[in-house]
Amino acid sequence: MTTPSPADRSESSRRSFFGRSFTSASAALLAAGFVPRTAGSAQEPGAGDAVPRAGRHIVIASQTGAKLDSHVETGGGTDDTAILQSVLDKAVEWGSLHLIMDGAALTAGLRVHSNTTIQCLNPACGFFHKANTNKPVLCNARPRVYGERLDKNITLLGGTYNNNCREQVHHYDLDETQRETAPSCFGETRWNITLEFFGVENFTMRDVTIRDQRTFSMLMGNFYRATLENIYIDCPNSTDAENQDGLHFNGNVRNGKVSNIYALSKGQTNDDLIALNADDSMARVENLGMECGDIENITFENIYAEDCHTLVRMLSVDSAIRNIRFKNLEAGCRCYAVNCDAARYCRTPLFREDDRPGGVGNIENVIFEDMTVHMTADRGDSPMIILECSAENLRFNGFARPREKDVSPKSPAFTARNVVGMKVRADGGEYTARGKGDVISLDGFGELCVCREGK
Repeated sequence: MTTPSPADRSESSRRSFFGRSFTSASAALLAAGFVPRTAGSAQEPGAGDAVPRAGRHIVIASQTGAKLDSHVETGGGTDDTAILQSVLDKAVEWGSLHLIMDGAALTAGLRVHSNTTIQCLNPACGFFHKANTNKPVLCNARPRVYGERLDKNITLLGGTYNNNCREQVHHYDLDETQRETAPSCFGETRWNITLEFFGVENFTMRDVTIRDQRTFSMLMGNFYRATLENIYIDCPNSTDAENQDGLHFNGNVRNGKVSNIYALSKGQTNDDLIALNADDSMARVENLGMECGDIENITFENIYAEDCHTLVRMLSVDSAIRNIRFKNLEAGCRCYAVNCDAARYCRTPLFREDDRPGGVGNIENVIFEDMTVHMTADRGDSPMIILECSAENLRFNGFARPREKDVSPKSPAFTARNVVGMKVRADGGEYTARGKGDVISLDGFGELCVCREGK
């Protein structure tokens, strides 16, 4: 994997890159007669008049009456929430909507319907979250954490979604209106999350910067077919120990492709960069009303972080995490490179150890290829990769640990414990953990495979 240089990861370079990416799209819109508003132009019609021309369901934000006088990094400007939401609601009436954001809007939470594309023409376009909003920057209109997926065909292209973390509370109680409109399965207390999508079929997000997340950059669950490409997580206003995760997948997620994910800011993410939580504590505020469920058939490729807390978490107690492939990962990690501890050490554990003498977990056919990681904090004898759940065909192919960068020399590369009937093969050696008291610990390896005993 080619690591982006600091220059490549700078704001100006990213804008240049994305500007090139959207040149053809902008040209097509201009050719169709859609001209973005320039400074000092006359007042445009309101959202109710934003009827797409020639039968095409395309709306230019600057032609709706939205002021677009904010800034994706520093905020300010006029609250454009009401007019932009009225535009997004047109998707229900028209059957589809393509909203072109040709500027930066100050907003206080927007909902997106089925058959909607939001396209930002470059990273300077997008959304800045109004202070003390207490809802996601963007979410789907009819969220469902299990069962039928009511929202379909949602696409986010380009731009910046700024959660304005310094002016948001960590979590909040739903107000009366939110309680009336939220799914009955949701709890009455929620975390402040930047992008939140539950119960979506056919979701695409490409060339997007998520900036200054208050907690999770993105929370997803009950998905079917999702593509996330070229996602930049940038949190210069980081707050330590505040759950500033990256991409967090809850249960009931199937069939996805995730590629080119970069944590730009040093220290980011402040928790898991990639979290696959098939199971989780339903007593925690962020999970109230959620459902556990299998996560399967997803590929992750080209994942980078300079100094994250944990690169990948896979949380399975009963639900399966299966048919997952990771390829080309490069990161510095303060805590773990891969955490499969079944949440044993969380404040709200999912089970009592004595109740599960045969162990927990269901990880099947998960492969890591070409993974280069080092520790950026001294963790004593805590391992880089921890496995405390049952696994069948968990593989690491091409694992590397640059010792010259590593600041935790006593940390084993891999430790398995609290597992029953597990066999580990690594670089020609074979090790077996028959009971929970058996510990397998390896200082280093290049190739490793975990399977059940007898396989």
